[in-house]
Amino acid sequence: MDEWNMDRAVPLSRATRTSVMLKADLFRLDRTDADSHRVTNISETGLCIVQPDGLAVGSVVVVAIGQVQSAAADVVWVRGGLAGLKFHKAIDVARARLRRGAGDTVTPPAAGWLAALNDPYAR
Repeated sequence: MDEWNMDRAVPLSRATRTSVMLKADLFRLDRTDADSHRVTNISETGLCIVQPDGLAVGSVVVVAIGQVQSAAADVVWVRGGLAGLKFHKAIDVARARLRRGAGDTVTPPAAGWLAALNDPYAR
């Protein structure tokens, strides 16, 4: 059974992927700094990154890409030097394709459960 994004009425398993050459920053559970990865394709429901060293299927990460700052995602597959990530909520691909400003810095999540992602004592 397909999952649906009720805001857009698009089946998540069928979202159109766009080939891109973008950079995404990933925050992981076991690290305080972001890792930068090249993005090969993106859709409103997920993306594919290159060189996912240390990522495991089932891991939760927070993605910052373009003007999208904190998109939680699950690692759904890792193979052949690539990894597929599925966003918890659909993102705006047009905003993800926009460049960050020259002075913009990527910061770890600071609110809600995203902030607790790196807390070893959080349940």
